[in-house]
Amino acid sequence: MLNRYLAGSALLLCTAACLAFGQASSSRAAHLPNPIFAYELGAISPEQQAQLIHETGFEGTVFDGTNLLPERLRAVDDQHVQLFFLWLTVDVGDGHIAYERGMEEAIRELKGRNTVVWLAVKGSGAGAEQRAIEASRRVSDLASEANLRVALYPHYGFYLARLSDVLRVAEEAQRSNLGVTFNLCHELRSGFDPDGTAPIQSALPRLYAVTVNGADREGHDWSTLIQPLGHGDFNVAGLLRSLVSIGYRGPIGLQCYGIKEDPRKLLTRSMEEWRKMALQASLSQSER
Repeated sequence: MLNRYLAGSALLLCTAACLAFGQASSSRAAHLPNPIFAYELGAISPEQQAQLIHETGFEGTVFDGTNLLPERLRAVDDQHVQLFFLWLTVDVGDGHIAYERGMEEAIRELKGRNTVVWLAVKGSGAGAEQRAIEASRRVSDLASEANLRVALYPHYGFYLARLSDVLRVAEEAQRSNLGVTFNLCHELRSGFDPDGTAPIQSALPRLYAVTVNGADREGHDWSTLIQPLGHGDFNVAGLLRSLVSIGYRGPIGLQCYGIKEDPRKLLTRSMEEWRKMALQASLSQSER
């Protein structure tokens, strides 16, 4: 009896171990090495934002501006999620450079974290290019003192509006901690070819971040260019596969600006879509 009991117990343990291994392997296959974050969740508190991020399975988020930074950092720390980026702006128009108030203090406060400074450059006029380069150098140098990196953020309507713009300035600035971002919605609005990934591949050595969302290929405003993940006719899953195939391993962000949906429902559904797309991309990669 004892021998039969021990044999049965061993079989159960072996079966459980095999199932656990299978589940772990399946889990690894269903996930990509890229961390996923979400941002622009509307008018909610830092505490609510961090809690939502944690509870819906995202790994981190983004804050914009320098206001209430200590409270924001406490919020993400309390929920054990990462602040991937701090979004700041600099204005290079009208013949001068205007940095965001509190920028230097905020960068110092981020020392010791893996947060990247997201720098959006706006303004225009004669000499704007050189001022953009100068501003990028200064912010990169400040970030370097805090062991941080900077990623230029292309924004439709700003001086640096496209991936090609931020890459041009980043290469001219010649700072080793200065990179760039690919933002799907801003690229589409600025004339990005939905079927072309060559610009992304050329930026890969400096590509610190990618942001995606549901979108229409021929969208003309933010309501059509920023939709919940899984909506719109742009092939986000195809873009994700392309990113994996060219070797991009950095963070991927879900852009939620202006989406009129309850943030919890939005993030929950988006995470479901993300897992489907990540599984497709990882399986596609394993078949190569």
